[in-house]
Amino acid sequence: MNLRRLCAVIQTCLVVGGAAIVGAVFWAMAITGFCRIAFGLDEDRAMLYIFAPLCVATTVSLIRLLPKRLRRAGMLSDEPEKFGPWFKP
Repeated sequence: MNLRRLCAVIQTCLVVGGAAIVGAVFWAMAITGFCRIAFGLDEDRAMLYIFAPLCVATTVSLIRLLPKRLRRAGMLSDEPEKFGPWFKP
């Protein structure tokens, strides 16, 4: 693996991972806040039973969906064909 491929893989992992985590935390907090108000839950139960599973599920789904959309938006510079056969979109 040459330096160009390594930099492209690191860039992709950091950008996609960071965007997925930020997006997942935002949506999980918004939904948790709505559930706290709607159902009158206390903070500990809401964070444990709503926020944590929702954040994990949303992060996983965003990691699967974001690379194609970020590449189309121009935030990821290299095409996946340049990474090698182990990194498919």
